[in-house]
Amino acid sequence: MKETLYKNFSWRIHKKNWSLQKANICQFELTFKCGLHCRHCYSDCFNKARYIEKELDTKQVKLILDKLHQAGIVWLCFTGGDPLTRPDFLEIYAYAKEKGFIITLFTNGYSMSKKVADYLENKPPFVVEVTLNSISKGCFEKITQIEGSFEKTMAGIFLLLKKRIPLKIKTQLTRDNFKELPRIKEFVENKHLDFMPSFLIHSRLNGDNGPCRLRLSSRQLQNLFKIDKISAQVCLPKPSGRQKILFNCAAGGGDGFFVDPYGNMFLCNLLRTPFVDLVNNNIYPGLDRLTSLIRNKEFSTNSKCRLCQIRKWCLNCPGRAYLETGSKERSVPWFCRLAKLLS
Repeated sequence: MKETLYKNFSWRIHKKNWSLQKANICQFELTFKCGLHCRHCYSDCFNKARYIEKELDTKQVKLILDKLHQAGIVWLCFTGGDPLTRPDFLEIYAYAKEKGFIITLFTNGYSMSKKVADYLENKPPFVVEVTLNSISKGCFEKITQIEGSFEKTMAGIFLLLKKRIPLKIKTQLTRDNFKELPRIKEFVENKHLDFMPSFLIHSRLNGDNGPCRLRLSSRQLQNLFKIDKISAQVCLPKPSGRQKILFNCAAGGGDGFFVDPYGNMFLCNLLRTPFVDLVNNNIYPGLDRLTSLIRNKEFSTNSKCRLCQIRKWCLNCPGRAYLETGSKERSVPWFCRLAKLLS
């Protein structure tokens, strides 16, 4: 009954804001700082002191939260990096709670403390999503590249479980941990938690293609789809009949947007320009301008993707293509192979 009531509420709010051409969702990166340096992470390139020292201060974060509230945003996700690494995290979280946002928290669990868990127990978020990429110390720390990170992360997960804080477990599948998938899934399901694995890996935000070398091979993907297509988060096929449309994805819909640790608002997590500076500007009309730049935008070249007959099965997008190839319209061979497997 509780789940049904929430779904009805969510659908009602979404429909209302869609009719008003207003956004519902914001994913706010509070910091690029993280205690881990995962081999596949697309934002670890900015997990350095010289970038972190330029991030928003507490007053600026609150200013942007005020603007999100005034703009009618209902769902707010705090992410990073790891937002728990900010010394002012609880102050920011409490401020957002008082505003009435429905809050999701993305963290790796490594920085979860008893103080934070106690606070979340009393003022729980909608859900905490924790990334768990292995349940064996050796593999886990090969991925995170931080000694002792396995014990700290597991302690954070068990702390959340003990406090009965709503929790989901995510796993980023790579060549490093693919063989561990059954064990991770068994661990999560034994805790009666939702399990959300993904096999999609991107280049880093600075254009470093290193993480792409960790993508699953065609054979591993075939084995994965035989096990469980749904748990692998295979996206539903895109609507047909839009071959000429470049942004055949959610970015052009205007339902949500992203804000980075410097206060810049943009529509695609992988395409961060153009942007609107939210410290000095309001959500609207900036969001309307950003949306107008990509909504119904067509291919400008004779791209292989535009002419592809199985594009509806492809999980490539302008953002992924741009980071990896320098062009929003260029095909990526790995996604071509993936589309053939799915079609």
